[in-house]
Amino acid sequence: MKRAFALLLLLTLLPLSGAFCLEVEEALPHLYSGKMRLSAKVFADWNGTEGINHINTIPQGVWVKIHALNPTFALVTYESGRITGYVKRVCIEQIRTINSTDTPPYGVEFNGFLAVVGAQDAPVCTLPGAGDTLITLHKGAKVSFIGFEGGYAKIIYHRQYAYIDSNHLTDVTPVHYYPEAAGPDTPIASYTSFYKITTDESNLNRMHNIATACEKLCAIQLKENENLNFNRDIGPYRASNGYKKAGALVDGELTQGYGGGTCQVSSTLYNVVLQLPGLHVLQRRAHGDNGASYLPIGVDAAVGNSELNFRFRNDYPFPVRIVASSQDGALTIAIYKAKE
Repeated sequence: MKRAFALLLLLTLLPLSGAFCLEVEEALPHLYSGKMRLSAKVFADWNGTEGINHINTIPQGVWVKIHALNPTFALVTYESGRITGYVKRVCIEQIRTINSTDTPPYGVEFNGFLAVVGAQDAPVCTLPGAGDTLITLHKGAKVSFIGFEGGYAKIIYHRQYAYIDSNHLTDVTPVHYYPEAAGPDTPIASYTSFYKITTDESNLNRMHNIATACEKLCAIQLKENENLNFNRDIGPYRASNGYKKAGALVDGELTQGYGGGTCQVSSTLYNVVLQLPGLHVLQRRAHGDNGASYLPIGVDAAVGNSELNFRFRNDYPFPVRIVASSQDGALTIAIYKAKE
C-alpha cells in the first residue's frame, strides 16, 4: 500500500496536458471525496502559478473526487464541470475515504528513510542542487525524508517539497515496510517538521518547549492496547513541568502560554502515527481551517486542554517506542518496534 501511494504522489508532479486531463479518472484511482469549502481556482500543475497555469474554477459547495496529494495541492476531478486539475487543499473539507481498507489516511506522506546530518553545513533547498536555501542543518541533526531524487534527499518543508544533498547525510536507515518484521533498531515510521530558529525570547522559549516535549516522548513505550495521551503524558504545560511561556496557535490566533510549541511536537507525532495502520487515532483536532503553517493542510494535531488533545492506541501485537529530537530547526520523530 505504501509503495502504491508513493507512486500516486509521483504522478502529481506531471503537468496536466489535455490528454492527461481526459484520462486521469482511469489512470488514477478515486481515493477520497471532499466538499469545496471555498470556490477554488484550478491549476494545470502542482506549482499553481497564478495567471500562467490557471485553467478553471470549481465552485463552493460542490463535491469533488480526490486522486492524489502534494503538500499544498490536491489533484481533483469535478464531474459536473468536467474539470480535472490541482486545487489548494485548504479549499476542501469533509473528506471521505472511499476504501478505508486499502487507502491510507488523508494527508499521509510516507517517509522512506531516516538519517543524520554528517556535514558541518547541510542546506535545505527548494530544488535539487539549486533554488533558495530554506534553512541550514548542521552536524548531528536528524532528518526524515521521503526518498531520493537525483542524488538528493526529498523532504517536506512546511507546505512544499525541499531537498538536501545526500552526500551531507550519514547513517541513512530505510524505514521498514513491515513493522512486524522490523528489528528494534530499525524505524517503522518517521517524519520531520521544521520550526523557526529566530532568537527573540518567545521563540527561544518555544524551542525550549519543543526540546522538553521531545525528551518526555523518548521516555514513552506503549505495550499492546496501551494509549498515548499527549496532554497527560507530555503535559501538564506549566513551569513546574519544565515548560516556558511562548507563542501558541489557538483557533487560528497566536497567543502566549506555557508550553507554546508542544503542538508542533504532537502534530509531528501525528504524521508519524498516520503512516502506521496498527496505531489507532482516538482523538485529534486541527488548529482551524488553515491548520498549522509548519505542516501541510489537514495533518496537524492541537493539544492543550480536554478538547484539544492527541490520543492514539497501539493495536500492534508488540510494544512500540518513540524517539524524538530537535536541532537546527528540524523536529524529527520516529517510532520503533520495542523489545518485548
